[in-house]
Amino acid sequence: MIVYLEKKAQNYEITEYIIKKFNPKVITITHYKDIFNRSRQNFNWQKSQNRLILAVKENVSFYKGSKFCNSKGYENFYYSTQILGCVYNCEYCYIGGMYPSGYPVIFVNEEDFIKEAEKLKNAFIPISYESDLAAFEGIYPFHKKWVELARKRDDLLIESRTKSANVSKLPDNPPKNFILTFSLSPNEITKFEKKAPNLEKRIKALNLTLNKGYNVEIAIDPVIKTENFREIYKNFIKYLSENINLNKINNIETGAFRMNKDFLKRLKKIHLSEVTWYPYEIKNNEARYKDEKELVEYVKNLTLSFN
Repeated sequence: MIVYLEKKAQNYEITEYIIKKFNPKVITITHYKDIFNRSRQNFNWQKSQNRLILAVKENVSFYKGSKFCNSKGYENFYYSTQILGCVYNCEYCYIGGMYPSGYPVIFVNEEDFIKEAEKLKNAFIPISYESDLAAFEGIYPFHKKWVELARKRDDLLIESRTKSANVSKLPDNPPKNFILTFSLSPNEITKFEKKAPNLEKRIKALNLTLNKGYNVEIAIDPVIKTENFREIYKNFIKYLSENINLNKINNIETGAFRMNKDFLKRLKKIHLSEVTWYPYEIKNNEARYKDEKELVEYVKNLTLSFN
């Protein structure tokens, strides 16, 4: 492992934990953007490397939730960016079109993020929209303090969304206002989710978290239109019903592929894929399937028939 370490990030708990655990080669830098924001980076090559950037986030603030995302009915909908980037390399993910680097950035001033969250009232706070926090849990126990915050503040709904099978290290018996949402796809679609666990491993992880007391939801999002789409998703939902006790799942969220057209343009340079190069309809600077509503309704109806 190689760690690019900001000088000001040296004396933080997360930094000391990672350095002690992995004994990486450390390259000291002045600012994370000197590495992260360089031009002409090879995103896919960087994704194949075991490298991290450890930095301090200045002036920590949360961002207003996107209209592309489910606000869970909360008017106060803000998301946290404690990590930029992801260990996975999904061909349909906007992160590839948004960030210039494939190296994840971990902001080590964790307490500042918790303090910022404590300022919010009656709010929905996703903590892994621009990363997959659970996938980093083997590097550092990121969920511990978020679960503690949810336990103290029942007016906050905190969500961690994941494709990870690395859930054994998550805290046990979290409060019900901490949601763990598993992003699930048919195995025919997981071929577009490079480095992510297959469906069987994710379901095994999901069932483990149910046993650990988690409030678990499922996201079938994005639904990807591919050859034999209807049969693939029909078999997929049937498989879920046979391997998960859906009565224990509080919500199944569905949504089709959609993306800012500029992010998609950059993503096409990274992935030569049927997902990135599909002839989407562009309206209001957004790329979407022309028959998006029909696709989503089809999958929704399948979930209702097996629930």
